Amino acid sequence: MAYCKQCGAYIPDGLTACLACGYDENLAAKQQAAAQQKTASELMREKLEEQRRARQEEHRRWAEQEQARREQQEQSRQWAEQEYARRQAERQQAARSYTYRTTMNRADPTAAAEPNKLFAALSYLSFLFVLPYIVTPNDSFAKFHAKQGMKLFVFTLVADTIGALTGFGWVLTLLRFYFIYKGMMNAFNGKTEPLPYIGNIGN
Repeated sequence: MAYCKQCGAYIPDGLTACLACGYDENLAAKQQAAAQQKTASELMREKLEEQRRARQEEHRRWAEQEQARREQQEQSRQWAEQEYARRQAERQQAARSYTYRTTMNRADPTAAAEPNKLFAALSYLSFLFVLPYIVTPNDSFAKFHAKQGMKLFVFTLVADTIGALTGFGWVLTLLRFYFIYKGMMNAFNGKTEPLPYIGNIGN
């Protein structure tokens, strides 16, 4: 004998559904089992969907990081190329500057820069012939006129002594002024021409 769990009515043998209310315990159990199975399937699908989305998000982040890494590499490459080009330009500029200086040093010795011409010209004024040795010791043009000025200085001392003894000092004074004028003009004109009479003494 069985009774309905829903309404308590008697259920005849061989039947599973209640004749009073229509409740079928077996059918309800099957429906409950089907509902539970459906819920489990939905949960599985949701879990799989979450995993798929997580993988997509992971792939997206990896792609962004990879893109950022490539952009960083590209920036580094561009910086390296620019740095290489800048250093190459500096080397080329230094090479051109060195070539220019070398060419100028090998140029005509009669050519000199304006300051060296000035010191070369001052060498003919008394003891100022020492200036090129102090100020421009590496300039051959100025040193040439410094040697000429030193010879003129010695000539001046000798001329003053001879003039005081013989009375021909005025002649030697005119000659000294001529040497000063000649030497300074040679210096200002960039020439390495010895002074007349005394310029080649001691060479």
